[in-house]
Parts: sequence; C-alpha cells; structure tokens
Amino acid sequence: MAFESLINFLVITGTVLLICFILFREVVKRWRLGLRMAAGDESLLDDGAVSMKTITDAPEGSVIVPHTPATRIDENL
Repeated sequence: MAFESLINFLVITGTVLLICFILFREVVKRWRLGLRMAAGDESLLDDGAVSMKTITDAPEGSVIVPHTPATRIDENL
C-alpha cells in the first residue's frame, strides 16, 4: 500500500511540476515579447517563432488588407 501511495505521489508531483513549468515558460515568453515590442525590435519581423495578426501602428493613410503578410520595405530602393 505504501509503494502505491509513493507512485501516486510521484505521478501527481510530476504532473503539477510539468504544468507549472509550461505556465512559467508562457509567462516569460509573453513578457519578453512585450519588452521587444515596447523597444521596437525590428527583428520581430523576421522571427519565425512570432506571428503578428494585426498591425495597429502605421503611417497616416495606411490601409490594412486582410490575408496579406506584412513585409519590410527597405529605404534603399
């Protein structure tokens, strides 16, 4: 009986620690993303792990076209 209780305790503890780790990782990832956005990090445009759905800050007269990916326009055209 004591061995089964120990196994149950280890399984429950492992599951709770895994859930805590995933939550912590998500919080840190979102916090770092917020810092990068606040700093105006241009590497976010090329980062494959980040997906931006809506651009909310654009020059006056800009139009948001649905289903069109944003691309960087170089100044040296």
